[in-house]
Amino acid sequence: MVQAVSNNVFLKAVALMDDDVWNGDGRGAERAQTMLDAIRDLPLATVTEDAQALYWQIDNVAVIQGSLFPAGPKILPGLVGGLFLSTQVSRPFLLEAIYQVAAGWPDPQLSIYERERIQTDMVRLVAGVTWYFIYLIVHGSDEEALHAVDLLALIITAPRRLPIVTPINDQELNVLLEGLKALNPHRHDDLSSAIAD
Repeated sequence: MVQAVSNNVFLKAVALMDDDVWNGDGRGAERAQTMLDAIRDLPLATVTEDAQALYWQIDNVAVIQGSLFPAGPKILPGLVGGLFLSTQVSRPFLLEAIYQVAAGWPDPQLSIYERERIQTDMVRLVAGVTWYFIYLIVHGSDEEALHAVDLLALIITAPRRLPIVTPINDQELNVLLEGLKALNPHRHDDLSSAIAD
């Protein structure tokens, strides 16, 4: 078992088993520790190449091609918490890592109820920072806005398949879309497309 050692309060209680991460070559414990270190270090990265390398130590370990490993739900609070420490360099990579984990599909061998519970819990966690994503869509860099659009769309469309209430109602969404249409038509189009049926 790997125990996280971090100043990120959300990672302090994380304990991972070898099989909680991709362990196809028997190096699960090593990968789990490297991933936890990456989650700790990614928010503070100031060099793009470093942030990208840290991102891949999360994406290729907790989730691979949309398939979520048991570590995913355990590390998601640490990733979301890292947003508030993130630099302009690290933020897009952190947003992408959050999206990849939160949008991942749990093991199909789990019952449908357990898969639904896991996905619902992850979307609710991400939905807790909805207004931060809206801020980034309106005021963030193009790269931040692109990832924030994906996360906001995940939150808005989740009730179509999960028992969850979105924290943004139709009226608020319409105000956001109208504002984006005037301020940044490209971002308006991105968000409109992302939430379309």
